[in-house]
Amino acid sequence: MKKLFAVLAIVGVMTSCKDKKAETPTETTTETPTTTEPTVTTDGAPTFSDPDVNAYVKAYEDYINAYKAAVESKDMSKMADLGTMGQDLATKGTAAAQKVAANPEEAEKLTTYMTAKANEVVELTKKLTGQ
Repeated sequence: MKKLFAVLAIVGVMTSCKDKKAETPTETTTETPTTTEPTVTTDGAPTFSDPDVNAYVKAYEDYINAYKAAVESKDMSKMADLGTMGQDLATKGTAAAQKVAANPEEAEKLTTYMTAKANEVVELTKKLTGQ
């Protein structure tokens, strides 16, 4: 359950950063992206211009996959280990949210991704608890 709250906290931080960005006057620039990197990896995770954010998303994907495996096997000792991993990811998630806050498009992409993953964790947790 702590993991769920951590994910929701990250989504809240990203949303609040986006709201603050909307209140701040912005300069109009005519920069165009110089790369044509894909915006989604082969496993469906989004990609970002900041390598640290990409590393966070990769770590979160690994966490979700481990969480799924623990739920399917009902391995409660693994779930305890994942609690620690989830807390670490919550800290990294806050840092990732701050890195994309200056770019509304990427902030929205990270918020959408984290919301979807939070919903996935909720559904997995329901499976685990039998709800």
